[in-house]
Amino acid sequence: MRRLTKEELQGLIDANPLRALANIGEEVGLTRVGIEKLLKSYKLEDYRNQKIKALRRKAARQRRLNK
Repeated sequence: MRRLTKEELQGLIDANPLRALANIGEEVGLTRVGIEKLLKSYKLEDYRNQKIKALRRKAARQRRLNK
């Protein structure tokens, strides 16, 4: 088990922000809690949340336009 760098973790978040932390952990050999700790230590929690909010806003905008 190796520790992810900030850039590697950020890349995984960029690829799919909605992806479950446990799923990311499985891929890299860490637990969900381990991924959460890395998010906190690298201060990427807010980054991930902003990405998720942006995706949700985009989806909501599409739903409103399609009505």
